[in-house]
This record gives sequence, C-alpha cells and structure tokens, in this order.
Amino acid sequence: MIPKDNIPSVVIWDMGGILFHFFTEVLVARGKANNWPLDKIPLGPTGEIPDPHYAALDRGDINEPEYVNRIIGEFAKQGIKYIPYQLRPPERPESWTLVSEIKKSGRRQLLLTNDASNWLGKNWWEAWPRGHFFEGVVDVTFGVRKPSPEPYLACLEKLNVLPEECIFIDDMHVNCAGAEKVGMQSYWYDVTDPNSSVEGLSARLGLSRQTKDDI
Repeated sequence: MIPKDNIPSVVIWDMGGILFHFFTEVLVARGKANNWPLDKIPLGPTGEIPDPHYAALDRGDINEPEYVNRIIGEFAKQGIKYIPYQLRPPERPESWTLVSEIKKSGRRQLLLTNDASNWLGKNWWEAWPRGHFFEGVVDVTFGVRKPSPEPYLACLEKLNVLPEECIFIDDMHVNCAGAEKVGMQSYWYDVTDPNSSVEGLSARLGLSRQTKDDI
C-alpha cells in the first residue's frame, strides 16, 4: 500500500547514534573526566576537533570497523589504549519518546543495524527490554552491511511491505542514500542536535509532539 500524502507507514531505525549515543560521544565524556587531550584526538561529529575519519565514514569511503580501527590508532598516538565495544553507549531519550509515539500511532517499526551485536552482545535481541516497540531486527554485524541493498531488502522481506511504504532513519548520509536506492524514503538524523532531529522526524511522520508520555 503506497502511503497517503507521502507519509510512510513503516519506520525502520538505525540504532547507534540515534537510539543510543554514538560511541565517540561516550569517549568524549570519558576523555573529559580523565583529562585526555581531546584537542588532539578526532572523535566524530561531537568531538572538539574535525574528524576526517568520520567524514570518510559518512561518505562511504570506509566502513564502521575501519573507522573504529582508525580511532584506536588516534588514541595510540596519544599513548592511550582504547579497546572498542567495552562501553555500552547510553540511550538517547529524545528518540525513545518518539519511538513510543510511533508505536501508539499504529505504525510498524523495525530495526536495521550494522553492528548492534558488537555493542550489546550476542543474541542481544532475545532479552532486550525495548524489543516490544519493534516487529523485529535485521542485524548484519557479520553479513553484508549498509549501504549495500541487501540489508534494506531484508527489511522489506521481513515485513512483507513495499519500499514506498517505508522510511529509514540513519545518522550516516551514505546509509540514507542506500535506502533511497531501493525505493525507501530516508531521514538523516543529526547526532549533534537530537532535539531538532526528533522534531523534524515527527513532523515528517505527521505526528503531534504535544503529548510526551513516559516510555
């Protein structure tokens, strides 16, 4: 069913950066607490200096594992040993409020993640307390990753829907472009301004933000 007024009926979420803080945000917070030289370590869009590695990731020149390796290298230059995937990023409450509102509106929701298993552990979905908001998850940590078409097509198959019915939310421009190539709408989430990102997405979905019930 093609959505009326171009408002999608299926919302497909990326996780890192959107439902959880991007991992470099966690590193920035830890660095401030430990007096790391953050003026010398590029740490994503919320770091203190520009991050050319993140820019390459956003363009699709490198993938997430390569980006993590580059961050490890940047820490090593400063004599700091960084072991990835040990710190679980905190949830982003602004996004979860909207997830709840979408659920109440009757829209369908699904997760599409490149690497949640790295951060949340093997079989994380089975006992995840947030799982009731979603009809399922496509976790391609060990398979073909976004922005290749296969993960997006797997979402369509899982829900038995047309791409025209879906909107995909991601904090990487390259992944949004991948969704559009298979016929989905996309929404780029700016991790440096989550409040505005949530407000914009709510408007895109035709939802009122006057009621913010607890989730």
